[in-house]
Amino acid sequence: MKQAILIPALLAAATAGCTTVHTNQVVAAPSAEEAAVKAAVLDYFQGQGQASADRLNKAFAEDVAVMVSPAREGPGFQRREMSEIIPAWASNSNPIGERSDYSFLSVEIVDDRLATVTFRSTDRFYDALTLIKHSGEWQIVAKAYVPQ
Repeated sequence: MKQAILIPALLAAATAGCTTVHTNQVVAAPSAEEAAVKAAVLDYFQGQGQASADRLNKAFAEDVAVMVSPAREGPGFQRREMSEIIPAWASNSNPIGERSDYSFLSVEIVDDRLATVTFRSTDRFYDALTLIKHSGEWQIVAKAYVPQ
């Protein structure tokens, strides 16, 4: 009897935090809004990899967007305006190039005007992005990240 209880408990502990995907699941095609949100995130991600000011400025809301991360040393946080970061990313003389090693962990859209995205660059960072739809376009207004 103890074995019957122990095995499910061990399985639950071993798989905690894992996601199971069943091969017989039908996955719906993304909505037009979800595709537009993902396109804005890819403008940021690929724009940084290509050092493209055009793509980066399209992705981030001008004069509004911020980036927050844990402080590099000691407690606290580091907060920077994207208007300071984008020129540095765009002037990178040796950009990484188009990157394909990423995944969208989640995309949530509320009222077709507000979206949150968690995003993973496999070997670099995790992002939590907040986007707002303004004048018909999705733009990132906040980027919180942790390095891997």
